[in-house]
Order: sequence, then C-alpha cells, then structure tokens
Amino acid sequence: MSFEQDRRSIYERRRNILYLVANYLSSMGLHQTRQMLVDETHLTAEYEVCDNIDLDTIYQDFCSYFLLKFGKQPRIVKRTESVGLLPSVQRKLSGARRKPPAPVGLKPDGKDPLLSLTSTGEELQNMLRVTPGNQAHATEPAEGHPAVPAANPKLLVRLQDHFTSEWKDLAEEVCRDLIRKDLRQRWENIKGLPGPIKVLKESVIAPLEHPELFVGLAQPWRCVLLHGAPGTGKTLLARTLCSETRESVTFFSTTASTLISKWRGESEKLIRILYEVAKFYAPSIIFIDEFDSLASRRDTIREHEASKRFKNEFLSLIDGLESAAANEANGGEGRERVFLLASTNLPWEIDPAFLRRFERKILVDLPTADGRKELIEHLLPTVKSWPEQEIQQIVTLSEGWTGDEVRLACKEASMMLLRDKLNDRRRVSSGKLEREEELHFPMLCKAFEQQRPGCVELAQKHREWNQRYGTQLFD
Repeated sequence: MSFEQDRRSIYERRRNILYLVANYLSSMGLHQTRQMLVDETHLTAEYEVCDNIDLDTIYQDFCSYFLLKFGKQPRIVKRTESVGLLPSVQRKLSGARRKPPAPVGLKPDGKDPLLSLTSTGEELQNMLRVTPGNQAHATEPAEGHPAVPAANPKLLVRLQDHFTSEWKDLAEEVCRDLIRKDLRQRWENIKGLPGPIKVLKESVIAPLEHPELFVGLAQPWRCVLLHGAPGTGKTLLARTLCSETRESVTFFSTTASTLISKWRGESEKLIRILYEVAKFYAPSIIFIDEFDSLASRRDTIREHEASKRFKNEFLSLIDGLESAAANEANGGEGRERVFLLASTNLPWEIDPAFLRRFERKILVDLPTADGRKELIEHLLPTVKSWPEQEIQQIVTLSEGWTGDEVRLACKEASMMLLRDKLNDRRRVSSGKLEREEELHFPMLCKAFEQQRPGCVELAQKHREWNQRYGTQLFD
C-alpha cells in the first residue's frame, strides 16, 4: 500500500468513527453533545451512516469475536479511584500544529492531511448505560437545516435495576425495534381512509392532548387490529402514526424475527420484556405487521408446544391482571399506557382469543371512487386542471384497485414522461429540450390500462368477515 493510500485509509477510518459517534449521540437524545461534536469536527451532510450499521452493533460484534477467539468477554472499561464526571481534556499543540482542524466533509490533499484531526473539547459525558439498540439513520446537517426535534426524554433513563444481565441483553434485542427517526408521513397525505384515521387519532393522539377526558369507562382503546387486502394502506397508517407522535410516544415496530427464538423459553421472555420496556417508556405503541404469523389458531394438530406457550404469555400480557391493575392504579392517566396496533391480511387465521382482545377491528377497504380521485390528484397535481370528464374516466379505469395499485399506475405515467424527456435529450446534443413534455390524458390512460386489479376477491372476503366479526364505523 502506498503512502497516499495509507493516509486516505486512516482519514476514512477516523471520519467514519466520528459519524458513528454523532449518530449514536443523536439516537440517545444527546443533541447538545452531538452539536458540540459536529461544530468541533466540522461534520457535514455529505455523508450519512448506513441503515444496517450502528455503534451498538459494532460493539456486540466485537464482543462476539473476542469471546470466540479468546474464550472470554473483552474488558472495555475498568474502575478507577476517581469519582465523578470525566475531567475536560485540553490538548496542547505545538505552534506548528495550532491550526483549526480540517473539515471532515472535505477530501484530504497533500497540503492538509487529516492525521492532525484531534478532539480538543470536553470529553463526552458518562452516558454509557444499558441503552436501547438503535436503528441507524441519516445524520442531520450542522448548518442551514432545521434542528433535530426533541426526543422522548424518558429514553435516556436507565432500565429497571431489577433486570438481570440476561434480561438486559434481551431488552437490548427488543429495543432494536425502536423507531427514532421521522418517517416523513403526514395525515393529509393519506387519501380515502377517513375511518381508520379517525380511530387511530381517537386511540392515541386525543388521549395525549386531552387526558382529563379519558377517565373511567371512557378510557382510550388499548388494542386495534387493521385488516384488509394487501396494498390498501395498513402499514402506511402505522408509519404516519409513528411520524405524527414521535416527539411524545415511543414506537416499537416489532416482527416475528425479534420475538421468536429457537431457544426454549426465550420467546416468552422476549414478549414479556417487550411489554416491560414499553411500560417503562410509556406512553408507547407496539406495532406488529402480519400479526397472523404470531397469533394463528391454537387448535391445530401441528401446533408446537413452544408456540402455544408463547401465545398464552402474549394473551396474558395483552389483557391480564397486571394491565387491569395498572389501569386502576393510574386512574386512566396513561402513565403506563401501552397501545397495541396490529395489521394482517388474513384475519380469519387469527386465534379467537386474540380477536377478543382487540377492542376495534377496522377494515381498511379498497378506496372508493372519491378516494381514488383524491389519490390521483395528490400523486399527479397536473390532473387537477383537466376536464372533469377525463378525470372521471381515469377513476372508472381504476375500479376495484387498491391504493398501492393506483400509485403504481401513476408512477408508470411519470416514467413514461421521463422516457420521453430522455429521448428528447438524446436528440439534442446541447442538452436542452426542444419542447416541454407534460403529462396528457392518453398517456395516463395507457398507464392505467397496463395495470390490473389483483385483490377484488380478497377484498370481498374481508368485507364478509368484517360484517361478522369486525367493527362497523359510522359517521
């Protein structure tokens, strides 16, 4: 390796470490400390941490490697005789190296190597507690961009001291499903689903804004099941609820891969720890997509004993003695309130005991003609200026479609327009278009004629099931 390659490798390693630390501080809620790090090292928005990596994962991978190689856990920190916070460290640099540190966002050159990049501010505070696992997300720019919204302050509180080391390890696994970043979804962007939106606002947002009204028998809903054909917007509703409540509610997006373990008895522990951590960070939302994979019927012959134990534990946590006692003790104030939101494409596969515990079973049906029209106008704003007859013709072509199928047809129309623009750019060597292409009615009709509805029969089956077991919504 040449000297230039070696120097660039060191630069990239130190740059990546700084971005990892900044991302970890942001996920911990230490925004002031993170801002000090950004200001001192001049981190920019040119780079961001990848979605599949974070500092906590790197730490656990190193411990696993060390244990496999040496047969013991590594010692990362050790006790000292000093007590209190870490003292501030001021590095005294010589006169030749008393220059400000080079911006990390800039690439190194021969005149200004990054080898002199050092930290001269106060050391990070002593915050390495038992912390939830984090999903890595994009680092925020230091300047010229809005500040990061304040996260839930309770996320910095240490987990219960009575947790054993085994339970703390399981709690870290569960907390990897915490969603801290803004998913950038808003209620006004969802078209054609007023009923489910009303139920979710009534269950989560209204009790936060007016807790004094939800007392006694009028306590907010604790469990809501969203069912409907694939592509009708069930997961989109959950994403929007997460975005709209991220500053005041802890959101867990849990899957079967987190809760199901191959070790005997560990699945029951994981679901109990999930509820314990959710209560600790209350008010919390636990969202489980494809709920039928966890709560299938227990009366089948092929049902394994471990699966039965897991489901029994889950049922006792949803509606057991502890939850009833907590509601009575809190007087309906929601200090330990945990809201379970589940979605499924196959509600008839769910065990009746789980269905009984869902207070609201909401059908997310295919969008109506008005809903499809709103969705098309939202995705393609140019059609608002078209004649009403043309818009209605497009709406008629999409009869029986799901919202996602409408979105795909609108995307295909946009891709057609993009292909035309690319062809025009190839014809003109200067790079300028001869004419401005706009979306027109025949192009949109062609895009919609390419798509076919695929969930008409399944949607009808959901309507029949909803008539027998679901919740009927009335205005």
